Parts: sequence; structure tokens; C-alpha cells
Amino acid sequence: MRWLAVAVEEDNLVLDTWISACTPGEFETQAALVLGLNDLAANCPHVMVEVIDALIDRIPLLGIVRGEEQRQEILTFLSDWGLPSHLMRFVFMPVMGMWVRDYGPGFARRSDGTVTILDAEYGQSERRNDDKVPSALAALLRVPVVHIPLIADGGLILSNGEGLCLTTGKLYSRNAGRGNDENRIQQILRDYYGFHTGVSFFTLEREETGHADMFATFTGADCLVLGRYDAAVDGGNAAILEKNAEMLKSIETRRGLLKVVRMPMPSNKDGVFRTYTNVIYANGVLLVPSYPDQDQKLERDALDIYAGLLPGWEIIPINCTEVIKARGALRCMSINIPWLTDRFPPPAPRKRSHCGLRDTAPGLG
Repeated sequence: MRWLAVAVEEDNLVLDTWISACTPGEFETQAALVLGLNDLAANCPHVMVEVIDALIDRIPLLGIVRGEEQRQEILTFLSDWGLPSHLMRFVFMPVMGMWVRDYGPGFARRSDGTVTILDAEYGQSERRNDDKVPSALAALLRVPVVHIPLIADGGLILSNGEGLCLTTGKLYSRNAGRGNDENRIQQILRDYYGFHTGVSFFTLEREETGHADMFATFTGADCLVLGRYDAAVDGGNAAILEKNAEMLKSIETRRGLLKVVRMPMPSNKDGVFRTYTNVIYANGVLLVPSYPDQDQKLERDALDIYAGLLPGWEIIPINCTEVIKARGALRCMSINIPWLTDRFPPPAPRKRSHCGLRDTAPGLG
């Protein structure tokens, strides 16, 4: 579908002057990465340590914590594992959830180069502090913020960095009772995010979030990885993903037809929707969810697919066995900060020897 819309004006920013690159792709060069360390440190510390170990000297890391006590606790914990904890940056925010992708900011850039934070509505009335994160980060980063009249969890929106948006029907259903019909929602995505083309996926059966990043990810402006279920294991969702693949066949990017690469989806027989597409891109490093208790052939296939699509990148599996039970994985706990390299000097490299943390990191406290 093509999205056509008139321009609007918000907070004195004329939105029709934004460049067509719009919201960037996560595979592009990033200035920093935000991590929701609050609940992650308390409940899944081994995931926190694995992620920080993989990235701390590759990209500036900004951790959201509840306060000074938690910051000191995390610094001690990282130091005990031999990590250069002094490279971590922290921001204090009394948020409830670690899924910063959903309540955190989006980013766009105007034709004059001005970077702007996009603050969509979170829609969780009991988590008002979570909804304040975009404005708080805008103040910290010293950039303007534009409020989006739309409930749009970050997991619902995927960008190829050149005006193509992938979302799901969940975006429409969550906004249906607020006077936002399909045309209005597409107009908002065009005017605020800079998208000119979009596809709305069918959501997976029984998967509660309805988020696109649970089964899809862009690895380039003209390449999408899309999940594939074994029909013998999950026939209903296998058919849904085939329908999603069919919708993408005629999608044009600026570089030609969109290339769709199918990715195996792990079993969800126990009601846990594991994913290999909820990944973190970090300047030449790709973190991929790993499930050591699941089919390891599927996992090797998944890692091989990414290695073939991202030559020169380091592909690192992160054990998400426990965190996925909370209905999210690596992308959900992170936010990519593009463009603002002047705010984040690059970290110094270190001699790398992963800490042997994969299954042994103890809890905090």
C-alpha cells in the first residue's frame, strides 16, 4: 500500500521538511544504545552481563536504572565479572518495565539536520513514569521532542531507513477506539515518521504482543528477514507467515524489489513465543537470542542466515531462555540512538575474551 498524506505542524516543527530517510534502520551506524537495566538486572542478570560484555567497547551504552543504589549494585556486579564498568553510562528513571523499546523514543531528522525525538503514547495508564522516558531522554540529549497522537509500541514499527514501514494489525486495533481510522494512522506514520510506503502484517495466533519484531527484522534497506514455522509444528502460524510473505512480493524499495529471507522460528508448544528476529544491531555486532534448551540445528541455521546477510559482522548468541518468558527479547530491552555521535564519544577498545558468562552469572544482591 502507498501512504499519501498532507503535512501537519507540531511543536513549531514543520514536518514536511523532514528528509526522506526518516526513521533510520537499526542496521545503520548508531551513536549509542539504551538498555532497560532496571528489571533486567534484578530478574535476568546473566542476560544483562552477556549483552554488556558483547557491546561495552563497541558502542556507547546508556543504562536506565531506578537510582544510585541500583547503579552501584550493577557497577559492582560488572566489575566482579571483569568488565570495564567505568564505560557504562546511566540515567535515573523510576520506570517499571525493562521493555524500553515499547515506551522509549523514536528518532527522526529534518532536512536541516536537526535530530528530533518522537514520543508516541504508551497506552499503559498504570505506567505513567514509563511514558515519560522519551521526553526525559530528549532533555538529557538536548534535542527537541514531538508528541505523536498515536499509541505505537516500538515493537510494532520496523523501518528500512528509506521510507518503508512494516507494522501489524495490532497498531490499528490499539488505536481504533481513539478516533484513528486506518487512513488517519497511515497519515500519522507519514507525517511524523517520514514513511511513504507501508505493509501491515497479520499477527501471530496466541502471541500476546502482536509486535512485528517477534517475527521480522530488516538487515538492510532492501532485505527483510521473516520468520517461518514448520507447518507440522504450528500450522496456523505457518500459514500466517506465508500470507505475510506473499504481501511482500511486490514491495519496491529504492534499491529494487524487497528481498525476503525466511528464518526458522523456534517451537512455541509450551506457549512461549521464542524468536530469532528480536535482535540488537550495534555497529557491526549483531546479538541474536539463543535458547540452549531448544533445537540447536534451528539455531545454527538462524546464525548462519545472519552471517550470510551481514558479512563482516560479528554474530553473537545471547541466552534468552528466561527473558523470553516475559514476552520479549533483545530488541525489546534496547533503543538505538542514531546520529548523535557528538553526545557519545566512542568507547576505547579492549582485549576481548568473553567472560564465560553464558549460563553461570549469579543474581544481583
